[in-house]
Amino acid sequence: MNSTLKSMLIAAAAITSVSAFAQDKATLDLLVKKGLITAEERAKTLDEAAKARTASGLNKIFVKEDAIKRLTFAGRVQTQYESIGGTTTSNAGVETKALDLNNGFMRRLYLGFKADMGEGISAELVNNFADNTLDKAIFTADSPYGTFVLGYQKVQWGLEENTSSSKLLTIERSASNRFWNEGVSSSSQGRLGFGARHTGLHYANKAVLDAAQTLEYGASVANAAQGQANNSGNDIGVFANLIYTYKISDTNKHSLGLNYGTQRDARNAAGTGLGAGVNNATISGFNPYIKSQFDKLIVQAEYISTTNEAVPGSTPNAVERKPEGYTILAAYKFTDQVEGVVRYSQLDTDGQGATFGGLYRDAANITTNIYNKFDSVYVGVNYYFVDHNAKIMFGYENAKASGLTTLGGGVGGTGKADADIFRLQAQVLF
Repeated sequence: MNSTLKSMLIAAAAITSVSAFAQDKATLDLLVKKGLITAEERAKTLDEAAKARTASGLNKIFVKEDAIKRLTFAGRVQTQYESIGGTTTSNAGVETKALDLNNGFMRRLYLGFKADMGEGISAELVNNFADNTLDKAIFTADSPYGTFVLGYQKVQWGLEENTSSSKLLTIERSASNRFWNEGVSSSSQGRLGFGARHTGLHYANKAVLDAAQTLEYGASVANAAQGQANNSGNDIGVFANLIYTYKISDTNKHSLGLNYGTQRDARNAAGTGLGAGVNNATISGFNPYIKSQFDKLIVQAEYISTTNEAVPGSTPNAVERKPEGYTILAAYKFTDQVEGVVRYSQLDTDGQGATFGGLYRDAANITTNIYNKFDSVYVGVNYYFVDHNAKIMFGYENAKASGLTTLGGGVGGTGKADADIFRLQAQVLF
């Protein structure tokens, strides 16, 4: 009986050795102590377990693992439903109801990898599989003089734009932010392609003034055109930022920020109506903002303004334009899970012009016309299951445009557009 028991115990330890080697070693030590197996039998079993682990591949060491201290995976899944309807009114006063849009889709499918090499050196790669676009590809070096980042990421321009889409309090960013930060328009009128993601050298640092005050500052010298690669010789853009924060507690903190940027007009570089890359017109400006949290209440506001140099012979850009926009937002948590949000946004393109669908995401069903001014009111409710890691957002936005113009024409028409935009979004982070 004792021989049979010993055989069974040794076999059981060998069978489970691949998945629980450390536990089996402790078990075998106990069996030796109780006199149920000998030390030689223990050694033989551990040797067989080690061989089994090697054969299974669990002990396999890849060469590159010696250089990587930590490998982190992260993902973001956003599913969205939207319903958009509204009307347009021509300069002659004729009102037309737009065809309604109802759509369900995957808004974002992010998967990211970050490799920590030690000594402050790391690399990060993030891709959005929803539309197969690169979100970030950077090499980072932390030093006593600050953090240096080489690669493709967002520059500091726009409070909303530089707030991660996973932590936005509204489902989509405002028209004001989209005018400067979304991809450059395919015409001489429309989005400027100014901020957002650029390839280049980025720098950031932080000074602790005292227990409550910090000062963050940084700069970017990057490709003037958005994108991870550009071979059109579009020149270099320069961005700089400064953030002062006064923190009383984790739920009572206040920040003042200022962003600056200057670069060649990206529409010129793309050759889309501003001289086919011949002219050297630049866009430059400032973006001051404030963000405060008073326990359950969050208030933030930002102002964006640039000077867009004139391009002789290009209508409507033959004269200098100074578009400006601002956004004000307030969010209040009624409970740990339920949050109410309101936002007002206004944009005056100063005759630059932009399309309705280009500034209000997916709203091209309303009209493809070009307008001079835009404003909107957003009201929403966010429900947090596990903070931002698992949440549902519902939002309604009433979006307006006025000053109807035509592609390449002047502004000042009485035509307008009005849309009702309903969105529902679910998010999971891992």
